[in-house]
Amino acid sequence: MSRHETTHWQRQLPSAALARGQVLATSCGGHDILLYRSAAGQCRAISAYCPHMNNYIPNGLAPGEPLAALLVEDELHCPFHGWRFNGAGQCTHIPSGQRVPAAVRSGRAIARTWRVREREGYIELAGCESQ
Repeated sequence: MSRHETTHWQRQLPSAALARGQVLATSCGGHDILLYRSAAGQCRAISAYCPHMNNYIPNGLAPGEPLAALLVEDELHCPFHGWRFNGAGQCTHIPSGQRVPAAVRSGRAIARTWRVREREGYIELAGCESQ
C-alpha cells in the first residue's frame, strides 16, 4: 500500500464481546469471517471458508456445538478434514495418514486473513472492501 492510500477500518463488535478462546462468525464487505481471540488475548480474523475444499467451516460442527470448538491450540480447526490454520492463515496441521497436497508444501494453501485492531473498545477490521 502506498503512503497515499488510506486504510479503511470497519467496526465489527465491542471488544468485550469476544472472550479468550471464543469464536464468532461475522461478515465484512461480503466476506464471511471468523473472529477469534487467542489464549494470549490477541484478536484474529480469518476466512470462514477452508482453502482445502472451500467448505464453510462452521457447517462442520455438530448441531448445538459452540464455535469455540473450532479452536485447537489457538489455531482454527476445520472439522471437515482436520486441517488447522494459524492466525496468519498458514496451514499448520493435516491429520496423519493424509497425503500432503502440493499446495500445502508450496505454501499456497493459505486461508485469507484480515488486519485486526482494537480501538476505543471495538474490534475493527481492515481490507473488507468488496472484491
